[in-house]
Amino acid sequence: MTFSTHNALQKQWIPVYGFAGVILVFVPYMEIVGYALCLLAGIVWFFERTRKQLEQALRLHIHSHESLLFVGDETEVQLILDGSEVVERLGLPVRVRLKSNTALSFPAHDRSPNSLDLTLRTDQARQMLHIQAEFRGPAYIEECILAVTLPFHLGTYLLECPIEKRWTVLPSLTLHPPVGTKRLALGDRPLTASPLRNPLQVLGSKPYEGEPVKEIDWVATAKLGRVQSKVFQKTSLDTFTFAVDLSGPSGYTLHHDFESIISQVAYVMTRLLKEECKVELFINRFNGEGRMEHISLQEGERGSRLILLMLANLHPGNRFISTDAFVRMVERKRLKQSHLVWFNQHNLYD
Repeated sequence: MTFSTHNALQKQWIPVYGFAGVILVFVPYMEIVGYALCLLAGIVWFFERTRKQLEQALRLHIHSHESLLFVGDETEVQLILDGSEVVERLGLPVRVRLKSNTALSFPAHDRSPNSLDLTLRTDQARQMLHIQAEFRGPAYIEECILAVTLPFHLGTYLLECPIEKRWTVLPSLTLHPPVGTKRLALGDRPLTASPLRNPLQVLGSKPYEGEPVKEIDWVATAKLGRVQSKVFQKTSLDTFTFAVDLSGPSGYTLHHDFESIISQVAYVMTRLLKEECKVELFINRFNGEGRMEHISLQEGERGSRLILLMLANLHPGNRFISTDAFVRMVERKRLKQSHLVWFNQHNLYD
C-alpha cells in the first residue's frame, strides 16, 4: 500500500521532526515551534500506523458463479471487501477503481465502459456489480485499486488488489447471422434433406399433448376422432468434419472477416450437436506442440463446450497454416465416412 500525500507528511520526515522538536523545546522563545514539530511528527507517525493497519486488513475479492459467457451476456458478480470493519471504525470512505480488458465492460459506466469508479459501503461486506461480455476471448480485471481518502485533503491510501477471477467469452451465436446458407451443400451427402432443416422421419402417431413443435397427423385424427400428433425419429446419426480456414484469399494472411467465420462455425456446430449429430473439427492453427488444431469426433453438450472453448481462444496473433498445406492435411487426417464442410471466405452456412 502506498500513501499519496504532501511531501511534508511523508514518513521519512518523522525522525527529523522529532529530533528538531525535542531540541527546540529547550531553546528559549522556540518552545512553540518545538511543540509544533513534535505534534507534526506524531501526526505523520499516526498516518504511517494507519497505513500498516489498512495494508494488513484490506482485501477485495470478486466472486461470480459464471465462468463462461457468450458475447452480449450480462452477469452479476459480488464485490467482497475484507477488513471493512477497520475502515468503518476509522470513519474513512473507500473507493474502488476497476479496469477490465476489452472483452468485458461495465454497463453502469457509459463514458468509459472498460473502467469503473465505485464508492463501497463499509457497512456491507458484499456488494453487487454487473459486468457484460463484449468480445470473444479471455476476460479478466486488469487493474483493481482501493482508495481510502483522508479528510481535509491530507492524503489518500492506495492499495492494489490483484483479481484472480477469470472468464471466457464464447463466440456469439447471433452476432454474425449466416448468409447465403441455402447455396451451401453439406458435402457428398446421400440424403437430400439437411439435418438443420428436418432430420426426422414419421414412425406413427400419438395423442396430441400440446407440443408446439409437433405436427398434427390429420389422417389419424380423422380415424380416431381425437387430435393426434406425429411421432418422429432420426433418420441417421450424421457425422461432419468442419475444416475452418481462417486465412484470407491469398492463403497466407488472415481473413478480413475473421470473427464472422468463427461465429459461423459456433452457430452451425451447436445446431448440429443439438440434432444429435457428431462433429469433428480442424482449424488451420498451430497448437503448443506445433501441430494442427484438431478436435476428434464430439457429440452432445460436452462436445459443444469443448469446441466453443477452442473457438474462444483463437487470436489473430496465433500461428496459422497456409491454405494449400491445410487442405492437404485435412484430406489426409479426416474421417473418410464423414461429410466434409469447409468454412472459409467462400461459404457461410444455414
